[in-house]
Amino acid sequence: MDHQTFAQLLGNYGEFIGSIAVLATLAYLAAQVRNSNKYEAAKHIDVHMDRIRERLLVVAQNEDLARIDRIAHEGGSLDEDEKWRWRALTMHHILCMRDAWMRADSLGGLPGRSPHFYLDLLADLIKQRPAMREVWDTESPDNPAWSDEFVGYVNQKLAQE
Repeated sequence: MDHQTFAQLLGNYGEFIGSIAVLATLAYLAAQVRNSNKYEAAKHIDVHMDRIRERLLVVAQNEDLARIDRIAHEGGSLDEDEKWRWRALTMHHILCMRDAWMRADSLGGLPGRSPHFYLDLLADLIKQRPAMREVWDTESPDNPAWSDEFVGYVNQKLAQE
């Protein structure tokens, strides 16, 4: 075997080993991205749960808000100021759910959950609470902060009552 043939053979082996190294690197990077997405999804759930806990804590620590929340959930009547406070509380809750859905959607959904997990949960909450349904029906048609997909999906779930 002459020197040129031997060099060509070594070059071919080098290319083959290099391509195996590239494939191994790509497999490693794919695993890292997958793990990163799982971490982001878990972090996202923690942030969302913190926001809901904050809302519940605010209601629990404020006697007036707790009273308004209880009356609204029981279907009692609220005066105009109380309605505005209830509306703000409900809008905050709806926005938390919308933000959670948007974040989960940007991550490709949550592992083991429906792609619309948060919207299903929101629709169930609205169905169970007439005062929340009233706020949704008043706000959802023309709220610029809500996408057509968000409103359409929740309204579709509400229609399935």
